[in-house]
Amino acid sequence: MNKNSKFIINTDVDLQNTLDSGQSFAWEKLELDNQVCFKGYYKNSEILVEQINNQLIIKILNNTNYKNFINDFTNYLGDKPSDLKNYELLLNDPIINPVIKKYPGLRILKQEPWECIVGFITSSCSNLPRIKYHMKLLREINNGIFPLPYEIGFMGEKKLRELGFGFRAPYIINMAEALINESIFIEELKIKSYEFALNELIKIKGIGRKIADCILAYSFNKTESFPVDRHVLNGLIRWYDFPKKSNPIKASDLARKMFGDISSHAQQYIFHRQRLASRASNWGGSHKELAINSDIN
Repeated sequence: MNKNSKFIINTDVDLQNTLDSGQSFAWEKLELDNQVCFKGYYKNSEILVEQINNQLIIKILNNTNYKNFINDFTNYLGDKPSDLKNYELLLNDPIINPVIKKYPGLRILKQEPWECIVGFITSSCSNLPRIKYHMKLLREINNGIFPLPYEIGFMGEKKLRELGFGFRAPYIINMAEALINESIFIEELKIKSYEFALNELIKIKGIGRKIADCILAYSFNKTESFPVDRHVLNGLIRWYDFPKKSNPIKASDLARKMFGDISSHAQQYIFHRQRLASRASNWGGSHKELAINSDIN
């Protein structure tokens, strides 16, 4: 594809709430001509994505030899919620149903595993702008291409620390070495069970339960995964009567029993509702318009 190539994809995906939902660290929200759009990367294509009604207008910003872009990017945007198996379970949940009605196009992305792995290791004890900065920095020092595991290994822990990754640097190296040494195979994680993939990931020092669940939900399509961060935990306590001092791992296990093979989608709706409610409560103003009406104080 040549630089400045344009594509149009017809889809009802909610671009803003999907790309800006903490699933991916590859996107920067922009406002051009009073229209919200996102600049970022899909694989190694730098793109600008704008949504007008049910169309995505995609502009390629760099020269790339990538083929089958439209089909693959459409797949990257995730499954249409109403096509999901056991979708009725979500519709019949009184906490999730209002989120579906207000944000019917919210989806779970299907990201490239290696970049997703590095992103969520980087996310430990960090914030979204800083995570995005570091992920972008890895591309910039590698000529716009996200470095492969052997390239990360060649950089070494010292270089990653110099770039600001701090205590996360050796954890990224650990994962890179596991892939280089073939103690873990990405293709195997894709086809094996959730339990197998989870146990393989948490063997790596620096990857705990929450990070592993995020990786499995957002890049390996393990829909049985239920990542629990502070927003989700607060939501489970607030709406599902989980104990106030719930352990995140136990909360995840209990939620997985509730939602089964649609757990990752349930988690995303609960996360979205709680995060919007928290912003409305803490920041007020226009954030109240985004939250579910009954959550506004």
